[in-house]
Amino acid sequence: MTILGISSRNCGATFANTIAQHLAKEIGQQRKSYPVKQMVFRLSLPFWGLLLLLINGCSSMAELPAKSIETAYPLAENSTLYQAVKTAIAQHPEQTGVFPLGDGVDAFVARLLLIESAVSSIDLQYYIYRNDETGRLLTWFLLDAADRGVRVRLLLDDMTSADMDEQLIALARHPNINIRLFNPSTERNYRGLAMLFGFSRLNHRMHNKSFTVDNVMTIVGGRNIGDEYFAANRDLEFGDFDLLAMGDAVPKVSDEFDRYWNADTTHPIEVLSDHNPTHAELEALAQRVSEQREQSKSSEYVKRLAESQLLANLQSDSMTWFWGKALVLVDPPDKLQQGDKSTWLLSQLLPYLTQVESELLIISPYFVPTQSGTDLLTLLAQSGKRVRVITNSLAATDVLAVHAGYKQYRKTLLAAGVEIYEVKAQAGERSHSWHGSSKSSLHAKSFVFDNNQIFVGSFNFDPRSAAVNTELGLLITQPQLSGHVSHNIEEKLATNTYRLALEDGDLVWWDDGAQQRYDSEPDAGFWRIFVADFLGLLPIESQL
Repeated sequence: MTILGISSRNCGATFANTIAQHLAKEIGQQRKSYPVKQMVFRLSLPFWGLLLLLINGCSSMAELPAKSIETAYPLAENSTLYQAVKTAIAQHPEQTGVFPLGDGVDAFVARLLLIESAVSSIDLQYYIYRNDETGRLLTWFLLDAADRGVRVRLLLDDMTSADMDEQLIALARHPNINIRLFNPSTERNYRGLAMLFGFSRLNHRMHNKSFTVDNVMTIVGGRNIGDEYFAANRDLEFGDFDLLAMGDAVPKVSDEFDRYWNADTTHPIEVLSDHNPTHAELEALAQRVSEQREQSKSSEYVKRLAESQLLANLQSDSMTWFWGKALVLVDPPDKLQQGDKSTWLLSQLLPYLTQVESELLIISPYFVPTQSGTDLLTLLAQSGKRVRVITNSLAATDVLAVHAGYKQYRKTLLAAGVEIYEVKAQAGERSHSWHGSSKSSLHAKSFVFDNNQIFVGSFNFDPRSAAVNTELGLLITQPQLSGHVSHNIEEKLATNTYRLALEDGDLVWWDDGAQQRYDSEPDAGFWRIFVADFLGLLPIESQL
């Protein structure tokens, strides 16, 4: 197999045709496992007894059985994936090659291509993994890989997998699939109360995102697993951005995956949930899965996958890779327990922010700079550097509280010369990184330094990414890629964003494409504005 167009033209075309055929045909056979029922809340304890249990037990982690220590498999030199890219890797010693994944369909196809090529191991680390069309498709491909003997390790944040215990338990029944949850609640049925009484621990979430196959290639960036991240949701699409990477950074991503996989805060799903599916339940589930896979043959989205631009480029062997020195920046899994903040991702990223020589571009859907961040950006702008920030408008954001925390800093930033652009909820021309459905929302997280270096990952410019959650990303020194990203964004600013400005001390929004001026939050409506204003009064900035 070739991915993505580095080796021989014939190999690339053959594999692309294989995937196109695979997506168009029946997607699988029946198998016994994998429940998809929603979690049923069982009132098995009197309320006050449960309350006492939660007060006494949720502030600290309950004692759980010891787990096995596992590490990544070595690079699979016998794989067709490695055979396709080994020459390119050898030609770029100690460098990382990256391919940008801006389009949602292409980003999903890339993941399916990697799974289909796997011969040894697949390691996935995600904050969100939805049980929707793309989540099910990905799971079916993972099951097929596990049936081939590939070891699959799935590491999920527990907060966003709260209603998936039965599904995950059954999936982990496969001998080649292991599932662990990060910082889980041991009270599986009353999660809201557990969060209330164990807030200091359970508030710490794993926001990392990585997807590594055979220790040969990895995908890092902003996307979770769900329809809205891969252009499969008709109502909402997150404009997002990933990097497909090979070379020097890949084993480092694997090392970080192992660090989280074996962390004290990570536990197998089997020891957390007492759900034990019966044979009849598994048989019923197998039947439902078989029916779903049959129905997927006629899915419009599956047809779009088979017609993706990525597959077309593979067939013509016309992929462009960007090579350069890269660093994997990541928070430690025990971030909040560590007194040494120098190990935090923000501390690793900060020198690049402070040492900008000419231009800084920040793309952050959740942008809450706080006073210290505002001071930094103001200082850069006042010293002659061009500073641009692209974030969501109030109409586009999916988290009103974040906008409430951000809006108070806009006038100060603009007055200092910082340029601010807010992404429209319904963009005019949809670009690869901002392509949308009936509503679009920015979700990509990138920093471009002097059009020379670019950081792509899960880190937002906000207090939660800085000091509460764990994050991961790739920083690569690559002028062509950095300039490519900046240029593509520059081309779409007029049609896809509102440009903010100060006029006589008042905030205004300019739609430069339509030459239209707004005196209040465009397209937001009364209630969004009211709720954002109300949330702005609350002392919650540290949690945003």
